[in-house]
Amino acid sequence: HKAPVPSGRSSDAGQRSVASEIRRRAELQGDRIAIVATEFEPVSYSELQSLIAEIRSTLRRAGLDRDARVGVAISQAPHAALAIVAVSCSAVCVPLSPKQTLREVEISLVSLQPDAIVLLKGAESVVRQAAAAKQIKIIEFTPAGDKKLGLTSVQPQIDLVPKSDDSSDDPDPEAPAFILQTSGTASEPKIIPFSHRNMLAAAARVQGWFNLSSQDRCLSASPLFYSHGLKVTVFTSLLTGGSIAFPADAAKVDFTEWFGVLKPTWYSAGPTLHQLVLDQALLKPDATTIHSLRFVMSGGAPLPRNVLERLQQTLGIPVIEHYGSSEAAQISANLPPPGPSKIGTCGVPAPNIIKIVGDDGRQLPIGERGEVLVGGPTVTSGYLNDSELNRACFVDGWFRTGDIGSVDQEGFLTLHGRKSDLINRGGEKISPVEVDEALMRHPAVLEAAAFPIPHTRLGEDVAAAVVLRPGMACTSIEIRKYLQEQVAAFKIPRRIIFRDQLPKGSTGKVLRRHLTADWQEKARAQVPTPSVPAATKDSTNKEIVEKLIDLWRRLLKVDEISIDDDFFEKGGDSLLAVEMLAELEAQTGFSIPDTVLFEATTIRQLARRLSDGTSLAPKHLIKMNTGGACPPLIYFHGNFYRFGTSAIKLSKLLGPAQPLLVVAPHGAGDEPIPNSIEAMAADRLPLILNAQPDGPYRLGGKCLGGIVAFEVARMLVAAGKEVEMVIMIDTPTINARKSVRLLFTAIARAESLFGSVFESAMGWTWFRCVQLQRFWHYPWSKRAAAIRRRLPAVQASAGAVDGNSLHVATTSGERTGEPALDEWKFTDPRTFRYAVAMSHYRPEPLAVRVVYVKVEFDPGAWKRISVDLDIANSLGTHEVPDYADVARHLSMRLQPIGH
Repeated sequence: HKAPVPSGRSSDAGQRSVASEIRRRAELQGDRIAIVATEFEPVSYSELQSLIAEIRSTLRRAGLDRDARVGVAISQAPHAALAIVAVSCSAVCVPLSPKQTLREVEISLVSLQPDAIVLLKGAESVVRQAAAAKQIKIIEFTPAGDKKLGLTSVQPQIDLVPKSDDSSDDPDPEAPAFILQTSGTASEPKIIPFSHRNMLAAAARVQGWFNLSSQDRCLSASPLFYSHGLKVTVFTSLLTGGSIAFPADAAKVDFTEWFGVLKPTWYSAGPTLHQLVLDQALLKPDATTIHSLRFVMSGGAPLPRNVLERLQQTLGIPVIEHYGSSEAAQISANLPPPGPSKIGTCGVPAPNIIKIVGDDGRQLPIGERGEVLVGGPTVTSGYLNDSELNRACFVDGWFRTGDIGSVDQEGFLTLHGRKSDLINRGGEKISPVEVDEALMRHPAVLEAAAFPIPHTRLGEDVAAAVVLRPGMACTSIEIRKYLQEQVAAFKIPRRIIFRDQLPKGSTGKVLRRHLTADWQEKARAQVPTPSVPAATKDSTNKEIVEKLIDLWRRLLKVDEISIDDDFFEKGGDSLLAVEMLAELEAQTGFSIPDTVLFEATTIRQLARRLSDGTSLAPKHLIKMNTGGACPPLIYFHGNFYRFGTSAIKLSKLLGPAQPLLVVAPHGAGDEPIPNSIEAMAADRLPLILNAQPDGPYRLGGKCLGGIVAFEVARMLVAAGKEVEMVIMIDTPTINARKSVRLLFTAIARAESLFGSVFESAMGWTWFRCVQLQRFWHYPWSKRAAAIRRRLPAVQASAGAVDGNSLHVATTSGERTGEPALDEWKFTDPRTFRYAVAMSHYRPEPLAVRVVYVKVEFDPGAWKRISVDLDIANSLGTHEVPDYADVARHLSMRLQPIGH
């Protein structure tokens, strides 16, 4: 099962073993305390060494040599720790959790194949039952009694084999000191042997980071049957000459006992325990002075920022996040002052032990995200009995952690979630950790976990489980609105559920797959049968109507709702529309397309659609005002986020006599985004020809939709069709400027030589040029307002681009209409694809009338593209134009020919 040894490994431990190191400590500092526990007298290093020799003698009398595998299944933490340490110094220890079910224990015994099991006499457990059934040897001990911590063999004390302190009987340093099972975040636990050499190197690493000495004492409150509790709290303490402290009950935080009586200088745990400690500390007015801690370590899962900061403030000591794995022990850590530390990271890794690689296995540059690979002397030799898994996880001596990470210029490692946890939402890869962090920034949220749920069109969608702070209330709508300013729109969970607690493994990691399974089980129980529901007289379903009325009342905050009220006329907007359809999907079980509100804006219309599941297929061309006699306006919607309202508003303002054919943008829902404007136009052209086989054609679009409309016009003209006009509503026109075209051409040549780096430069440059175009055509008053709004963001993040999309205004801008430099966004991958496509677009002159409705962009450069340019100045902002004024301009130009 052994994997190749990474080149960074060395025999730094020589011929030392855990047994020889503890023996050395007993010789050097025999009187110093090794173990303290609330219910027992302290145990010195000399006493510990005698107890180890006694247990070794018992094992030898039972015929178990240093290569035997001996399971330990003791529930009391002090006795369990003593037995695990003694067995590891004498043979190969196999810690077994007493919390496992009989079935889990039976599976473990088959995988681990122990030669014997150590139990306390009289202690009934499923481990005893399973071992007896499989005829595995059971070795019983009794507690020493009289408040003394110790284990006494129940066998007659016949020294067939004498007690041994002889190092010649020690295990081989390359042999496993213990064999662990992973905590189960994967579907099947993995079997991990951890050698004496691995453990000595891991202890030395932690000692170097935190300057541990014989004066230090670690509080042990983590399970001893898994990697963190055993390696970090128990063995690291003993191998560095310090001591371990065991509280009476590790499941119940007693602040005075834990930190006043036991007097630890440090402890290490997961986020859940830190929260419990914080809760207790806040009740103690003397919390800062009652303890003797000098630092606290946190690992296993991200520690919420507010918990970290409050714990630091309450205890008056540094709270340090670190990163480790069962296969490689501790990998990186932030350090106490004056050492390097950066909140939100895992600290600086030990030298030359990690690399970040892409899917092709090549090492990535600083700052780029990829899989974290780990090497060095703490990495296990490989999983037991799983050669296929070893080939997949150990590559050229490096262990593939499955974690997604990046290293910054200062060397700090940041984790971005598990590779296997990434949610694939219609091709968009979403890190649930990023969503978790955004959710936990909400003041009412205590804990949160994003997880994938099935989606019929997207494959997967995002959901989230949330635990609220005690005494606080919040709705899913409020949380989703909050997230609009935190993450890109496609990362916002479609469904938010509230729970009293999150399912976690023994190490504190959230079990996302349990959340997914629970959601699926509940969804199956709640989803109605797919048959068409019974209809009322007006072909709508009464139950659906009642749900819609209740939903609209809650969302729109109005009491009087009729089934013929229009959602948008009653005060609905794009954000509320997202909430409404998400709720409807959860309640009805239907997958509802983004475009349904273009054709169904009343309760009656929506209920009819939902009553007939065949009407819910996604559409890329939507017909509105179909009864009108005028030639249709083929309108390209520029917003690839859900429910941009411009088409809906224009259809009402232009009146029923003006038919509208609304063309959905690429990137909405699960549809991929073509890599060029020409490809976008070519993809939509058949839809247009099918809806309107012959001209004259009237094409139009807002923002980037106007560019796609213009390119479709070119294709129609090339096909011999008549195009009457193209309407461009506040469309960026910098692609028509000669200087900008030359700049993009130069970058494009570099891109053809050097690839994706210059592709990013193309998109970024186009985006910045558009921002500047908009800014320089503001009146002076608007420029000043924009600078004032942008200045705090510039100061906080030197020129960083923040936000969600090219076409979604910030909340303040949406409501006030104030200009802002940050209203155009660039962090969403779809935004990037559109920007790159636009940067490659070179519009050529076309003999077609162009009506340009100017709100905030200047169309001057387009004069070289269109000799017949009709400019109409309108009101509002780019994000929120005055659609009544826009409709007034369009109505005058859309009058029937000869009218």
